[in-house]
Amino acid sequence: MLKNILISLFFLSISFGFSQNKTTVMVNARAQKDKILIRWAVNSPIEWQKANKKGFVITRTTVLRDGNILPKPEKILLTLKPLRPEPLDSWLDLVQKDNNAAIIAQSIYGESFEVTAAKGGDLSKIINMADELDQRYTFALYAADMNFEAAVKAGWGFVDKDVKKNEVYAYQISVFESPKVKESSYMTGLKDYTVLPPPTDFIAIPDDKKVMLSWDYEIFKRVYTSFMVEKSSDGINYAPISNTALVNLNDKEDHPSKTMYYVDTLSVNDKIYHYRLYGITSFGEKGELTKPITATGVAAIVTPARLIDYNIVNSNEINLEWEYPAASEGFIQGYEINLADNDKGPYKIVSKILPPSQRKLNYKENLFPSNYFTISVVGKNNQRLTSQSMLIQPVDSIPPAKPIGLEGVIDSLGTVKLKWKPNQEKDLRGYRILKANTAGEEFVDIYHKSYIGNTYKDSVSLKMTNSKVYYRIAAEDMRFNISEPSDILILDKPDKIPPAAPIFKDYDNKDGKVHLKWIRSYSEDVVGYSLRRREKGKEKWQEIKQINDTIQEFTDDRVENRKTYQYAILAKDRSNLWSSLDHSTITVQVLDFTSLKIITFLQATPDRENKKITLTWDYNKSKEKVTGLSIYKNIKGMPATLWREVNGDIFTLEDKNLKINLEYEYHLIPSLESNSPAKEEVLTVVY
Repeated sequence: MLKNILISLFFLSISFGFSQNKTTVMVNARAQKDKILIRWAVNSPIEWQKANKKGFVITRTTVLRDGNILPKPEKILLTLKPLRPEPLDSWLDLVQKDNNAAIIAQSIYGESFEVTAAKGGDLSKIINMADELDQRYTFALYAADMNFEAAVKAGWGFVDKDVKKNEVYAYQISVFESPKVKESSYMTGLKDYTVLPPPTDFIAIPDDKKVMLSWDYEIFKRVYTSFMVEKSSDGINYAPISNTALVNLNDKEDHPSKTMYYVDTLSVNDKIYHYRLYGITSFGEKGELTKPITATGVAAIVTPARLIDYNIVNSNEINLEWEYPAASEGFIQGYEINLADNDKGPYKIVSKILPPSQRKLNYKENLFPSNYFTISVVGKNNQRLTSQSMLIQPVDSIPPAKPIGLEGVIDSLGTVKLKWKPNQEKDLRGYRILKANTAGEEFVDIYHKSYIGNTYKDSVSLKMTNSKVYYRIAAEDMRFNISEPSDILILDKPDKIPPAAPIFKDYDNKDGKVHLKWIRSYSEDVVGYSLRRREKGKEKWQEIKQINDTIQEFTDDRVENRKTYQYAILAKDRSNLWSSLDHSTITVQVLDFTSLKIITFLQATPDRENKKITLTWDYNKSKEKVTGLSIYKNIKGMPATLWREVNGDIFTLEDKNLKINLEYEYHLIPSLESNSPAKEEVLTVVY
């Protein structure tokens, strides 16, 4: 996992993704004002080691000049011989200046490879790699990201100075005589040069003798591989806060970092320090500096405030008093008062931040029967130190408000479900549930104690003669004060006997419609009827008419010819009981012999020159599908005989069996898939 973090430092900077199954040279380039920097790496440790011996070849192709694509791209070889790491002796000066150069040299030339982190450094977390080759590969790529000069010396970087502002180039990097490693290209030109931006959201959060610095990492991780923070005591002279650039080792593919952090320790509090930040690319370029920010260490809170006294004014008002050393007032923002209804909490802040010099507070809000108060000292860094709790119990003789919104329902089994709007008192204990079976009867507490909640389930006997039942509720607080009872709720007990069934007395099937008549139910508590229909053989009924008046007949015009339907009529009473279907159904077959007009267009065009009559027709665009057409022909006054039969997808026909100066009649009769009768259309033509 740690290896993958380091490898990602390079490959994030070059903005390329790759598959581990295909060995490839990964390339990145960066245009500057007068030159182009190129970096590359092989994405396989084994092939990387081989490539260091064989060397890399760079080919440059000029593809654009003055904004125009060259018809014949100009291709040149930038490496007269493959680029390989420079001899070990040439590394001595650079190694003494930079530890990253030493890591690269050791990864290439060292007989063994062991990394020892600087004291307190992040590299101490990644010493124990699985094998030596992976260690060489991993740390070499990491160090190359930190030092572009060393990357060039290792044969993994190149500076192209022979470039022009009006040209765009494609750089192709390949491993010398290694077809197994896929080559890659990168296209850029001097016109792509941009100023490296300063990091954003650079802020400082002060603490006791330390400051936590943070800045946006997610946006800039594809621009910069590392960052440097500079610090100043006077706002003029700045110096780096560390010997090495800062690298984010917590950024992982499955948990990407959005922000980068650094904690700077301070020698003293109450002194202003100035900070500024810049990013560093994998080419060793430094981005623009952020605007300086300032921070001052703040002393930690070590002394809590202590609640020492209180005075109860009334049930919803108290006076609190506390103590705190006056000498410590300059180190805090002030105080916060916290309240809960039990000692374990949760506590809620019930005051704004009170001034450091304040020692008393008049609190006027709704109080609990038992109130647990604490006081928090708020430091200048928003640190809080909270006191022990103090219990305050005001005297309360005021009952809760009268409950409202009582409603309920009784189902067919006699189960009663009650609900009401909850009271808002903080010291509410519960509710008393009161019930009576008749209007003049005294209400009785049926739960016998305070009930918690705002819904209640009861039951009534459906065999008793009373048709109604009466309910009230009263609220009770923690001091056992009971409110005025709610308004009386009157519920009708359900009757379990369904109404008498209505019956059909007549029906008629005419013109493709079904006319129904029925006799109403004789039950007095009927409130409506439901007329339902289904196709014979199907299980589910569909309601086609709700009837809430004295209507006793209905015409169903939404039926299809030659289908058989079943109809049912049901009655519903006030208790939502439905009558039986046993004697309230009829079966009707729809038979409609009315001819359907199918042909909507019919035309005959005589053509004496070519000795023919052309017939043209079209059908109604309805759900009736035409399967064929029979055409009868006769001379006017003579019997018609079948002339032609054609399919339903033919719409024109020619007749050449004609005699001049005669009047012909054509009779067109469509055949329908539904076997419904179709209307005959007649056309007379004089030829």
